[in-house]
Amino acid sequence: MKISADLHIHTALSTCGSLEMSPSAIIRRVKELSLDVIAITDHNSIENSFFVAELGEKDGIKVIYGMEAQTMEEVHILCYFEHRGDIEGFYSEIYDYLPMMKNDPEYFGDQVVVDSENNIVRFEEKLLLNSLDIDIETLFEKVKHYNGYMIPAHIEREQFGILVNLGFIPESLKNSVFEISYNAELKEIFEFYPFLRNNNLISNSDAHYLEDIARAYTVYDVTEKSINDIYNAALKGEYRVIRGKK
Repeated sequence: MKISADLHIHTALSTCGSLEMSPSAIIRRVKELSLDVIAITDHNSIENSFFVAELGEKDGIKVIYGMEAQTMEEVHILCYFEHRGDIEGFYSEIYDYLPMMKNDPEYFGDQVVVDSENNIVRFEEKLLLNSLDIDIETLFEKVKHYNGYMIPAHIEREQFGILVNLGFIPESLKNSVFEISYNAELKEIFEFYPFLRNNNLISNSDAHYLEDIARAYTVYDVTEKSINDIYNAALKGEYRVIRGKK
């Protein structure tokens, strides 16, 4: 079956995410857009993904647990997990790598955990915009240990893109799937990085506002709505990137 998936969506828990990005508002918007699968990928955090998944299950929308990790190289990596227990185990280790620097809500904005009924559960006190004290290779091993999948995010971007900030693709990721930005021009990317012609490049919205959801998404040919099937479809080239509003 073919499914449409936007695998890079932020909530109000991300410092740069709009406060309108509550779990209920995200699911309502995803239903309007008729997306089949989404992933919640807040910066260095995971809690709101549980509430979005709870609501998604009621409405027949598959929600993949995720996180956008910022490594010590200042590279953004999307980390995905099928089961809640796996991402909770992963995060119980990762959180300690986040520096003990307090968020300043007046400067950076609030980092809000919001439940399925729009109640504020708590405010995250650590500043989530910091880099984790962990390198890409170590992150890769920890994600694998908890049965997860990694996709380097917006790889061509000057800010937090692996091609610019690291300057190369680590050996462990060379046969991986890569995300390019929702507005990236393939022709320009291939001019700068011709080797990417041989890689599988997907796109997502990287939405921080409701109106941005599905400004880019990818249609996959899968057997079931799981991150395993989606990732393997991407590896085999069984997908099609859609740009522009759904």
